[in-house]
Amino acid sequence: MPVRATHATLSAGRDAVYDPRARQGSIPIELHLDDGSTLDGALILTSAELERLHQQTSRLIDADERALGGTP
Repeated sequence: MPVRATHATLSAGRDAVYDPRARQGSIPIELHLDDGSTLDGALILTSAELERLHQQTSRLIDADERALGGTP
């Protein structure tokens, strides 16, 4: 049975990079596999995908602040 990825997390100590020529961003990630091992990888996003991710993470941050009793 092949090993499968269960989730990905941001890689510690590595920053995202934007390539203006390709109009893409690269976010270093660590893929976690169901056998307990990990692989380094990158999440490559177009400008439109970066904007969409920004909107989605902003909503998550607002929800977290509301859950903690703060005001967004």
